Amino acid sequence: MFSRHISSISGYHMLQVMRFAVEEINNSTTLLPNVSLGYEIFDYCSNTKNFNSALSFISKNGSIKPKEKLNNYQPKVIALTGPYGSTRTMTIAPLFTMDLIPMVNYGASTSVLSNKLQYPSFVRTMPSNKDLIEMIIHIIRWFGWNWVAFIGSQDDYSSDGLKLFNKYINNTGICLAYQECLSSNANYSLTLKKIDMLNINVIVVFAWPQYASKFIKAAIANNIQHKVWISSNAWSMNKQLPKEPGIAKIGTIIGIAERLLSLPGFNEFVYKSRGTTGAGLNDSEGAIKRKKCNQVCDYCSLLTAEEIINENPTLSFSIYSAIYTIAHALHKVLQCDMNKCHKNIMVKPYMLLEEIKKLDFSLSGRQVKYDKNYDPTISYAVVLWRTDVNPPQFVMVGKYEKLPKIAFTIDNSLLPWHNNGSVPFSNCSVECEAGYSRQPEGFHCCCFSCEKCRPNTYVNFSRKYLRRLTMTTWDLKG
Repeated sequence: MFSRHISSISGYHMLQVMRFAVEEINNSTTLLPNVSLGYEIFDYCSNTKNFNSALSFISKNGSIKPKEKLNNYQPKVIALTGPYGSTRTMTIAPLFTMDLIPMVNYGASTSVLSNKLQYPSFVRTMPSNKDLIEMIIHIIRWFGWNWVAFIGSQDDYSSDGLKLFNKYINNTGICLAYQECLSSNANYSLTLKKIDMLNINVIVVFAWPQYASKFIKAAIANNIQHKVWISSNAWSMNKQLPKEPGIAKIGTIIGIAERLLSLPGFNEFVYKSRGTTGAGLNDSEGAIKRKKCNQVCDYCSLLTAEEIINENPTLSFSIYSAIYTIAHALHKVLQCDMNKCHKNIMVKPYMLLEEIKKLDFSLSGRQVKYDKNYDPTISYAVVLWRTDVNPPQFVMVGKYEKLPKIAFTIDNSLLPWHNNGSVPFSNCSVECEAGYSRQPEGFHCCCFSCEKCRPNTYVNFSRKYLRRLTMTTWDLKG
């Protein structure tokens, strides 16, 4: 199993969620009875350093030999989870998927990973960018906006999101007025000025947290006001950003987040784990970590339980359900009942993959199952940042579910808009009044001027009357 950088609070929070899920499963009397899950957790140091741990996972007795048949292949692990991030995942995924080792991922949403020809054993517990972009478009259309900006970062996550956004807004009436993928040293102030000059009032920020944070802080510093900021799930539950002085002035921030934001029993587990060696790892685990990566988390032992518990919970359920997915698949392979498992069965990775395909179980009130691309069922929330109260709050104002059919709704009464309570305007042009016709301006379909119709060229009729008139004309010609 992989985790994100253990040398960050969020990475350590993820590690604790993994350990919590494994311990909970090992203490269960009904799921994998009398079977204990073992695991190794590696810090993801970098794309290159990470190959040491990746190769270790697919080895047997410290070596990797050419394989003739999957039936005879028994790697060191039967499944893994992680790593966090699309680019990191795509770097090492082929090493596992070519041998059909289930890679149950909690933090990579790039849509290409749904391609089962390229990644046949890649499974994910968070939605793909395809679903996230569709949800963002639902939000934009719900409020009637058509003049928007899309800001990302220079990585696979954002570039994939931008590509999908451009694709899916076709024939929706939405115009992408400005787009940019920012680097860490980009001129954020200049980007904000360009957006302001184009009179764009809705800005989609589909970027990693560190870029989104810099962009929002730049908006505060540049006195950008009365905008609508739509956050991708990567930073929608950021705990520090809502506390920034002056953030309430930039407008309204709406995010996409998991429907389930807490795990029963997790807080107690964290308080208990604070008494373990070092950063929550025992001595042997710490030795493995140091051997695979020289990145040692010296300050993790100084973190309080409250700091860990209060860290961004966006990925908590995705990590939790990834571990449970592996456990439920193993439960099926070992032909377990409520009392025992057949431990004499030699478990092969491809056997778990076959069972994952058929899984359908309930977990903390959520249904866990996967489609043909091993993508999960969608159950996401629309979250409003209440930065006008102290302490800031995240308020669920809408929801998006995809099965059995798409269901999207927002409670407008829960949105105290910054614009005197009315929905902000973000359209290229104001709709023409009766008696006026649209005259296109520029190359955007939603930009036009209104020209008064010439005498005797305007008729105010309904579509029903139009159909009737057309049929009557046909009859006369016949």
